[in-house]
Amino acid sequence: MMKKILMLIFGISLLFSNDELVLDASNSFTLTMRKNSGAPINALMQNAKAVVIFPKVTKVGLILGGMHGNGIMVVGSPYSPSEIWPVSISGGSVGLQIGYENSSLVIFILKESIVSDIKDAKITLKADASFAFGEIGQNYGKISDFKFSSSIYAYASNDGFFAGASFGGAVISKSDTNELNKNSYGYSSLLNSFSKF
Repeated sequence: MMKKILMLIFGISLLFSNDELVLDASNSFTLTMRKNSGAPINALMQNAKAVVIFPKVTKVGLILGGMHGNGIMVVGSPYSPSEIWPVSISGGSVGLQIGYENSSLVIFILKESIVSDIKDAKITLKADASFAFGEIGQNYGKISDFKFSSSIYAYASNDGFFAGASFGGAVISKSDTNELNKNSYGYSSLLNSFSKF
């Protein structure tokens, strides 16, 4: 009997922690996209095969650098997702990076095979991969002028987060085999955040 009660308590606490992660991701998406309001957000949302949101990525460095964060991957159209998975990002790099920094990170994935790789296990971003970080699309007068030449577009809430950082070797992986619950307050909040853009 005691074992059943403990399992129930564990299950409920896990449910609440997952909902909190989705809620944090919802708030971080709004914050990050407002910070990058010059980006072609609407076009990215319409073309995305998945949106990955990390409410907090920590970057630490002193010659050898590293980063880590937990987040969610919203698969399919952000306006009516087919799946939501918990994911993590981690990695290390060598270079001139000193200090400790936090930022939320929003990644738009425009290629189906990358989404499949994350769902199946993990992907490692190679140094020559087709991705673009930072102020992408900030200087376009019209969204129609913007050409999607990369498979991944990433934006951070912290202006200096990408400075001196190498994302080559960063690993994005599914952190749980269970899909996140779509019948939750966090999920409703996430859809509401997406609808603002």
